[in-house]
Amino acid sequence: MFYKIAICLLLLTSSVCKAQENGSNTRSAADTTKDYSDLLTRLEQQASEKSHNNLGSLILTIDFMVKTSNLTDYPKGFIPFVKIEHPEKDIKQLINKDEIVVKDDTITLLIDYPLTNECRLKINSKHGFTRGELVMEVSKAYYKLFEEEEATATVKTIPVEKRTTVYNRNQTNGRYGIWGHDIADLMLAEIMVYKAPDGDLLLSLNIES
Repeated sequence: MFYKIAICLLLLTSSVCKAQENGSNTRSAADTTKDYSDLLTRLEQQASEKSHNNLGSLILTIDFMVKTSNLTDYPKGFIPFVKIEHPEKDIKQLINKDEIVVKDDTITLLIDYPLTNECRLKINSKHGFTRGELVMEVSKAYYKLFEEEEATATVKTIPVEKRTTVYNRNQTNGRYGIWGHDIADLMLAEIMVYKAPDGDLLLSLNIES
């Protein structure tokens, strides 16, 4: 995880996100620079080692490849991720963007990076989900989470222009305990689709930064 759309959608997104509220009173980046740098290192390590074996059976992995003319950095002719902050441009160049990759009408997004408390967000569609639509739903979900985090936090996000010692986003103590990264840092590389024991589809996101 270290390196880690203006299109019309027919998707209806649930407004309720279930977060695990387990100790979201986290420390602020106002602590010492070294302490926060050490904390970020530990959190990144924990995120990279997190197991999803308890989610059910892995039935599908969805990739996201964006066509590019930058063959110096991407000799295969594609970028292996989509930017979450403003995905519209990437979606225009997204390979197989209109392919329906999930046929089910109801799915659950599992978002756990860079969150202390994970979020499970149920979304619906009348025709299944294309690659491009999934990108849009993930982007919308992240904006929703970051807004909820700011609204529920007493330790607020330090604006980028006011970060003097640590450039990374400080860890806030809202509903999700977001740490280390702004939306602008995040990229969707893969989605792993799991069939849960109850038959529901759970989509785990491989987010890079």
